[in-house]
Amino acid sequence: MKILSDVESTLEYIKELRKSTYSNILTSGNGFFEKDYSVEEYVKKIMDMTKLNGDDFLFELSSKLDDEQFGNLQISEKELKNSVDRISKEERNILENTISRIENFQKKTLIKNWFDEKNGYGEYIKPIKSVGCYIPGGTAPLISTVLHTVIPAKVAGVKQISIASPATGIEMPNNMLLAAAYLSGVDNFYTYGGPQAIISMAVGTKKVSKVDMICGPGNIFVMTAKKLVYGEVGLDGIFGPTETMIVADSSSNIEYVVGDLMAQAEHDVLALPMMATNSLEFAKDIQFFYKNKLNSMKRKHIIEKSMNRGFISVLQDEKEIIELVNQVAPEHLSIASEKLINISEKIDSAGSIFLGEISSEVLADYVAGPSHVMPTNGSARYSSSLSSRTFQKSIPVLAIDKKTFKEICNDAENFAKLESLQAHSEAISIRKEKYLME
Repeated sequence: MKILSDVESTLEYIKELRKSTYSNILTSGNGFFEKDYSVEEYVKKIMDMTKLNGDDFLFELSSKLDDEQFGNLQISEKELKNSVDRISKEERNILENTISRIENFQKKTLIKNWFDEKNGYGEYIKPIKSVGCYIPGGTAPLISTVLHTVIPAKVAGVKQISIASPATGIEMPNNMLLAAAYLSGVDNFYTYGGPQAIISMAVGTKKVSKVDMICGPGNIFVMTAKKLVYGEVGLDGIFGPTETMIVADSSSNIEYVVGDLMAQAEHDVLALPMMATNSLEFAKDIQFFYKNKLNSMKRKHIIEKSMNRGFISVLQDEKEIIELVNQVAPEHLSIASEKLINISEKIDSAGSIFLGEISSEVLADYVAGPSHVMPTNGSARYSSSLSSRTFQKSIPVLAIDKKTFKEICNDAENFAKLESLQAHSEAISIRKEKYLME
């Protein structure tokens, strides 16, 4: 990890890291197309051809990408149910305990109907009707992501929940993934991967039900597909590589801090582990401890590449730490010092905050309760982590009585005149003739 010495140099460094590194990626879809395309051009072609030829095209493309005939798109309800019989009692308990804790947290996030009778206005809160959750394949089965997307949607009252998670040919997805989907109450499980999954759920095909919203993480092809389908469906967000920032000082447990940084680095070579501290000596201790521990890690090569991208920012005081955190707006923020927990009240931009040494980010990755699908790349400046609120929409309601109408109608009529909209003005004046004369 690089050691940086002030807020300005740290922000410059992270700005470079967060720039798109995908502009030079070209693909022909493993030879499916006659020439190479940029990521966006490639995904756009998939979208156009899916609308034209549906599953016939998607089956052919998936077969070419995997060099194996694709033929097992939807996992049957019976197979989902049977997957639970193939896991141990202990594994089932882990899933069910986690589901219960996530449900309890998510119920507290819900927005409720309200109505102000005096002013004659309020809101109806309604769930989105159908949601598609994308669960990446990659190097590890993301069983937890099933729970962290499906359960919030279920708690919100979504009636139809689909999952898409890639599988090759006629292979079955990871059995624990299937069991998690069944115990979470998933209605459909599809095995398209990448942009095919996003586009098929967004536009609908003969075999894939169209949804109203798509959520979940994914690689650059998945995120590009999400961007292109926005408008046809709603989105939870556009996510980049995962990231964490740990705020620590010389009183922090060095083993905990390094463990959390490496846990983040383990996800992906593009994951971004970050740290802010007021002690240069502690920063050097972190580097030394990390290098000694690295060789014992199974995913050493991934961790090393990610940690080499990461940095430790050595700052003067709490004020500079707060400034840096709010400008970086990290996906995860861990305050790993009891002495510094008080700064959390001044943090206004972070996907999630973990206070103290016990409240580790890894707990939230799995079992703590909040969803681990969170804003990245600084988008925590304007967006929130996925929750049951993500799957709710509000419908303003007006039920004005005569008294309130008399109080506000003149302002409405005059506003219409200010905008030179005669029909708007007359829509008020004809009501005034009736109600003000009574």
